[in-house]
Amino acid sequence: MSTSTSEHKILAGTGIRPLSRGSDDLEWRLAVIEILAEKGYWEIVSKSTTSTSTDTDDADTKGKAAKARGLLDRLMDSNYRELYATERDPCELWTKLEA
Repeated sequence: MSTSTSEHKILAGTGIRPLSRGSDDLEWRLAVIEILAEKGYWEIVSKSTTSTSTDTDDADTKGKAAKARGLLDRLMDSNYRELYATERDPCELWTKLEA
């Protein structure tokens, strides 16, 4: 199965195309913000969480951050995934994607 076919199957439930060089960046960003918010990851990606947390909250935050990063990865085409493969922090990735 080709990468593009796999990408389209992953994104079928979202209704958006993966971020690519020819895509509408604003439309993509708005759609991704909505998806991240629905799943409870937007606070992690936007770093709007509080700085005081317990160990349980830290583990939960790390888990959500990993899931948010994975979701962002699936919402990009292979060129973007390769470009940002070393950036594991979803907030830092989002900042770079906005720039």
